[in-house]
Amino acid sequence: MPKTFARRYRCFVTILATLAVSVCFLGAGAQAEERTRIKVASYEFGVVFFYDEDARAGMAPYLVSVLNEMQDKYVFEFHETSSRRRYLDLTSGEVDIVLLESPTWEWPDYNVKFSDPIVSERDLYVARKGQSNVASMFANVTDHSLLAVLGFHYAFGDFNSDPQYLNENFDVLLRYNEKEVLNDLLAGQGDLGVISAGFLAREFERNPDLREQLILGPADSTYDLVSIISDDAPISLSEFNEFVAKLKKDAKIERYWRQLHGDVSG
Repeated sequence: MPKTFARRYRCFVTILATLAVSVCFLGAGAQAEERTRIKVASYEFGVVFFYDEDARAGMAPYLVSVLNEMQDKYVFEFHETSSRRRYLDLTSGEVDIVLLESPTWEWPDYNVKFSDPIVSERDLYVARKGQSNVASMFANVTDHSLLAVLGFHYAFGDFNSDPQYLNENFDVLLRYNEKEVLNDLLAGQGDLGVISAGFLAREFERNPDLREQLILGPADSTYDLVSIISDDAPISLSEFNEFVAKLKKDAKIERYWRQLHGDVSG
């Protein structure tokens, strides 16, 4: 083969290869653009969503990740909200889904849909060791000062999260998160704290000595956690439930939830 022709041939092959790669990238880009965005929100609560060394962690970010891995029709995007802001974020269209919630937590007042149950959690009464008559305190919790989280829903308060209602009817001290509840309980600022089983498991893992400072009491409530889906969400309730059913069938959700709870069952 003449050298000139060989050079031209190699040049032609290179151009074809470059074009092929470009077409692949363009195709992939077009496919990614065709995927429908779904904005999913959660707020710091137990092991549903928390920060681990400044990195997002917990069941909600995990669910977003596995939902994206299992299909190529939607792109689920994680957004952080707060316990007080979540209702407005969902109903205003700021987000499409809120993970993970109990349907009884004021959601019946809104035009939303509830997914099938995904996991179950429970909130526990907790006391400091060394307090007298702990058994009596657990039996009559509303006779004592209670540390709880602002915006959360508790059985002792008929699941009414309104701060004014709680303060008028109970000796309750509201804090911004479960960590503050735990710290203030240990500091003696309240008689009992109400803390999720998942949060306690995470704190026990971080600080094993904490077990010797606390007495775990009965549950304030046990509840299923679902996804709250806006009526305007780009995914239907039935399709979302199909995704959840597949993940539950593979036991991915159960394994990870159990791992997050350690020996403090949810």
